[in-house]
Amino acid sequence: MSIIDSMHAVVRLAIQAQATQNAPIAIKLLMITYTEWREKYAAPDENGLYINYNAQGLSHPKDAITVSEASGYGLLASVLSDQRDDFDQFLLFYNHFENKQGLMCWQQVKRDGKILTNPDEDANATSSAPDGDLDAAYALLLAGRKWQHKPYTERGVKVCAALWKWCINKDTFITNLGDWCLTHTGLQANAPSNKYNFVSRASDYMLTHFKLFSEEDTERAKEWKQVLDSTIAVLQHQLRLHPQTGLLADFLVYDHSERCYKPCEGRVLEKDNDGEYNWNSCRAPWRLAVYYLQSRDERILPLLQAQLGFFEGQKLISAGYKLDGTALADYSNIAFQAPVWCLFKVMGSSKASAVAKDMDDMRAWGHGTYYGESVEVLAALQVQSC
Repeated sequence: MSIIDSMHAVVRLAIQAQATQNAPIAIKLLMITYTEWREKYAAPDENGLYINYNAQGLSHPKDAITVSEASGYGLLASVLSDQRDDFDQFLLFYNHFENKQGLMCWQQVKRDGKILTNPDEDANATSSAPDGDLDAAYALLLAGRKWQHKPYTERGVKVCAALWKWCINKDTFITNLGDWCLTHTGLQANAPSNKYNFVSRASDYMLTHFKLFSEEDTERAKEWKQVLDSTIAVLQHQLRLHPQTGLLADFLVYDHSERCYKPCEGRVLEKDNDGEYNWNSCRAPWRLAVYYLQSRDERILPLLQAQLGFFEGQKLISAGYKLDGTALADYSNIAFQAPVWCLFKVMGSSKASAVAKDMDDMRAWGHGTYYGESVEVLAALQVQSC
């Protein structure tokens, strides 16, 4: 789950001169490496290895130490880096905090020297968020292929089964906001009154994952293929709504009368700008570009081309936009830059090197944070692996 309060450590970024933008830069020397990322964010525990997402104490509660999103990142980064010992330790931690639905409890805290699922009632921390488990299942299936280890594959399929049961709307075949959407007492699973089962985050539209699930989770292969196709259809509809930018809202809501997903209006879960391109959907260019790089699926290309044209025209990659392209901030953040860098690299834009330089500058100024640098290391690893 993306905890946006921990992502606002940002700095105003000076606009680069055109000459600087066009200067050749050695990307691999500028992008954060797995080793650097691990040294900065990974920490050992009696239950395995975890990623500390709250070293600055900006998230609520202040003693929060990690989230399922971070465990997914750790699993994915370690398998992409061929670090099997790390992978096994991340997996131990992930497994330790499995909930009754077979998914990971979304937030852990450190109290009296011990890491435990946040017990505060308002946190609802025993519930799940799709992104961490989606990355975990994907990483496990990759690990099964890479290291020819059947137990990884079996564990990945088990997570896929739980995701299908709890995190996919069975009417629309689109991700919901987590298992808690289907565990409300007295609500039918897909009844229109079950509001949050019909709310979705664009940052969870991990097409690479759905494709691999359809190949490895053979019992639900047809269903995952439907999830993939339905998600692409939703993305195509978002492009029709904002063809000049291709930007996606943090949260989409299903319109039962028109039978389609639309950007939400106002606050639906987190903030008043839930319907804008913000701290959740900023990851979408990365996820979608990697899918296109791996699959060359032409259905997603027009959306990427629209995003490419929009971001190439930006002197500053703003930390948030309205869907019409109006900037919401006059500063940037690696969490917004790294996905655009990935988009530029996949689409062959000459501006990728300038974005890499901007991220390196941000880091040099002390503004590298867990969220942005996690997206950065994963984007770099996935681009390099193809």
